Amino acid sequence: MNNYKNIIAGFLVTGIFALSFSSCTNDFLEENRSTHYTTQYLDTPEGLREMALGLPTAFKLHSAHEYSFPMTNYGVDEFTTGSDPANQPWNDYDDRLQSTVVSSSNPCHPRYLWDMAYIFVSTANIILEKAPVVLEGESDMNQILAEAHFVRGWLYFWMVQQWGDIPLITEPVKGLEREYVRAPKKEVVEQIVEDLKFAYDNLTNPSSITPGKIYKDAAAHYLAKVLLYKHCEINGDMFAGSKDTDLAEALRLCDEVIARRQLAPDFMDLWDYWGPDGANEFLDEVILAAQYTVENAGANGRYSNMLCLQFVSVYQNWTGMIRNLEGGREYARLRTTNYAMDVYDRVNDSRFWKSFRTTMTVNDPDHKNSFTEDLELGQTGIMWIINNPDDANRFRLPRDTEVTVPGSTAALSPAVMLMNDGTGNYDNIRSSVLLPNGPGANNIVPNVLPRYRTIEGQPNADTYYYPTTQNNSVWPALSKYLDGARSDHSKEGSQRDVIKARLGETYLIAAEIKVRQGKYQEAIDMYVNPLRRRAAYKSGEDRSEQKHGGQAYTESVNATEWVTRPTSFCPVNTYYLSNNIPVTTAATDLTIGSYTNLPAEDEAIIAALGYSSDYDRMLCFILNERSRELMGELIRWEDLARTKTLIDRAMTFNGDTKQANQLKEYHYLRPIPQEFLDAVWVDGRPLTLAEKQAMQNPGYR
Repeated sequence: MNNYKNIIAGFLVTGIFALSFSSCTNDFLEENRSTHYTTQYLDTPEGLREMALGLPTAFKLHSAHEYSFPMTNYGVDEFTTGSDPANQPWNDYDDRLQSTVVSSSNPCHPRYLWDMAYIFVSTANIILEKAPVVLEGESDMNQILAEAHFVRGWLYFWMVQQWGDIPLITEPVKGLEREYVRAPKKEVVEQIVEDLKFAYDNLTNPSSITPGKIYKDAAAHYLAKVLLYKHCEINGDMFAGSKDTDLAEALRLCDEVIARRQLAPDFMDLWDYWGPDGANEFLDEVILAAQYTVENAGANGRYSNMLCLQFVSVYQNWTGMIRNLEGGREYARLRTTNYAMDVYDRVNDSRFWKSFRTTMTVNDPDHKNSFTEDLELGQTGIMWIINNPDDANRFRLPRDTEVTVPGSTAALSPAVMLMNDGTGNYDNIRSSVLLPNGPGANNIVPNVLPRYRTIEGQPNADTYYYPTTQNNSVWPALSKYLDGARSDHSKEGSQRDVIKARLGETYLIAAEIKVRQGKYQEAIDMYVNPLRRRAAYKSGEDRSEQKHGGQAYTESVNATEWVTRPTSFCPVNTYYLSNNIPVTTAATDLTIGSYTNLPAEDEAIIAALGYSSDYDRMLCFILNERSRELMGELIRWEDLARTKTLIDRAMTFNGDTKQANQLKEYHYLRPIPQEFLDAVWVDGRPLTLAEKQAMQNPGYR
């Protein structure tokens, strides 16, 4: 497509060319070289339609390569830096986080998403200018215009939350334009509302959904979210005059979407992934998704969904384990915090066990390190025990058995022992083979990782490696993006769709609106409890069952091969061993009766943050519930920034951010990219250093 580069010429477009003249299922940022088209092709209905079909690839910005997670999931309460520190400045907010990020390896620079967002804005602007002429009288003109308005509004909404004042470009760039100014946030937000309202008024909701398409419900969901954002703490009283009408309209939009769609019956239905274009990607709950399909299964890097790599902790050096497809390639970027585990009622709330991987099976019995016992293919090889500090004495680490994993600095003991009665007697934790080829022996589990345990000869509880800096290579991984259907474990990319908006969040947007209206009990009764009823265990449900995308391996190979092939997917979690309760299939109840009597896990978090007013307590509760429902879904930094709770929560619950002690008020905005500042001109000349600094967000250089 080199013939089209002049279409979006200008200093804003310093990244690679993103315009795709094919369907939204094509590779993200695909550049098809062709000499068959000229820019005049865009003046034909066929050309403009092809451009419009490529516009939803903008939704892949947050899952492709490593562009997004440092700006969405680092430096918050849920996740911190893993064993790869490339993007640590985004988590620690230290002096390396500037207009160009300084790091020892390959950091995410502010320009990456800035550039690509403006590429898609430029594409939307071309469509909005040309469609009324090129498609005049055509039946799909309003649909195409509405989709372009939606994408532009969606992009600007993300950008205004990250950077505040930004260049507001609503017409195609003609030639090489150098002189731009940052429009005030209020003006940008008003444009976002206008774009999303146009989309809402002109989009429809068909009887059957197609993943990757933009529907009226998506416009309603995001318009409600923007109207709520206008009246969040980050904006002060900027929009105070319209608060009542905006919140009322936002609530109406949420109720409209809730009335039209259904929550998935089981929270696991959202993540029960067996391969590209599977049933979980067609759920009525999914309002908008970045679509990846089997058609681009060979894609890598920026062309594919790389979230399958980022949350996975290192396992390939551990006894009995080698890296494999369903286990995932351990990029180890995002480490689970204590908050991310303790925000759940892990006995009664199934969402924790349906969001995190807590077991893996042995897939290399000959990889024994210093382990002397027998290992068998398919027995449990790693157990993450998610217990509490007062439970530490149940697990004991004998001092004389500690070894070091070859090729790693991790010290481990395969002989962690479990108290088997109340008298203080301990024994090894054992596992049968879980593969379909038979029960196997009752073998000692080589890698047992209690969050809290005692050391022989020491009376006090001690954290066993995670999630502290004692060892940042070991943690229970978020499992929402794992993919065992990929072609090879060395490949970077997944073809799982990435959910951008779903009904579970619509409920929580409505709940937060009620909180901001002072209607606390209505927030719980009408919008929070329905999610909590779904999250509770149902009568007869197997609480020990583990499902995640790694299981897709069993569908992608011959069933008889799975009997002997080294798999690390384990269908059983550590629910019972972690919680130390008898096996049960009874239903649980998570409903909340009164906002004055919140669950114990919420009261502990509220106490840690020092909140006392009803409003502060309830906003804290809503943010906790957003964690439980939306953990790791690439919106956490924005949630904490817009509510101005980022400093409180990151400095309380993110150990690395707290230790760095660099998080300041100005970090509620991101640094403007240096490449943008270097390219801007004023009055026919480049900016001076002083003018560049004046255009930069305060606190950065």
